[in-house]
Amino acid sequence: MTDVTLSPIRFRYCNAVGEITERTLVKWGEVGHYIRGWGEGDPQVRTFRKDRVHEYYDGCARLLRDPAGQPPPKVVRDRPADARPHILFTGFAKVQRATLESKANAAGLKVVQTVTQGLVFLCCGPNAGPSKVEKSRAQNVYVLTEPDMHVLMATGELPDSAIDLLMR
Repeated sequence: MTDVTLSPIRFRYCNAVGEITERTLVKWGEVGHYIRGWGEGDPQVRTFRKDRVHEYYDGCARLLRDPAGQPPPKVVRDRPADARPHILFTGFAKVQRATLESKANAAGLKVVQTVTQGLVFLCCGPNAGPSKVEKSRAQNVYVLTEPDMHVLMATGELPDSAIDLLMR
C-alpha cells in the first residue's frame, strides 16, 4: 500500500458469503479495485473489494478516486473470442504455462502474451517477475495465483483469496 490515508473511512460491507458488517478503517489506502487498511486496534491489514461496499458513511466516498469499483468479469465459456476477458500467465515453466493457457482458453478466457490495456487477470507462478506484476497492478488488473485461477475457471468468479496476492 503506497498512499496511506489517515482520515477514517466507514462503510457497510458484504463479504463473499453474504455477511454484512460495518467497517471503520483508521489508516487505509486505495489499491485499484480494493480498499486496504487497519481498523482501530486491528493487528493486521484488512482488504475489501470496492464492488462489495453497500454504503459509505459520513461522506467518506469523496476520499476515494473510484468508490464504486467494478466486479471482475465473469468467465463464460460460450463467449466469442474477442469478448472474452484477457489473462496473462507469468512465472511458470514453459510446459506448465502451455497447459494452463490451454485450460484457460477452453474455460472462456483469452490468453495474451504481454501486459496490454485489455488485460483483466494476471496469473502468477512461483517465478513471476515483479515488473509484470507492478505494471498489471498499475492498470487495475486482478492478480491471482494458480489455485485461484482454477476456481475462476470452474465457477466463473474470482475468489476472495486472490486479494492477498494483489496486496503483497
